[in-house]
Amino acid sequence: MLLAIVGVAGLALAIGFTLRAPALIVATLVVIVGSVAVGSFLHLSVPNTIRSTFYLVVVTQIAYLVGLAIAVLRHRPRRQ
Repeated sequence: MLLAIVGVAGLALAIGFTLRAPALIVATLVVIVGSVAVGSFLHLSVPNTIRSTFYLVVVTQIAYLVGLAIAVLRHRPRRQ
């Protein structure tokens, strides 16, 4: 689970640096589908699959916002 969280956070940070909201929607959909598929493959219970999917989606959203904030701060014009 930790590896999945780190991977999703890295992906969302990269999306926040370079891309905008439509890419986040697609990435969130990929995270949901992937999490449900892995939960089904590993025969996890439904509550565990739902909980892990929720955690991964929340991490995706937060990491995107952090990446977006860093991108905005990097491209902000400096005062003279």
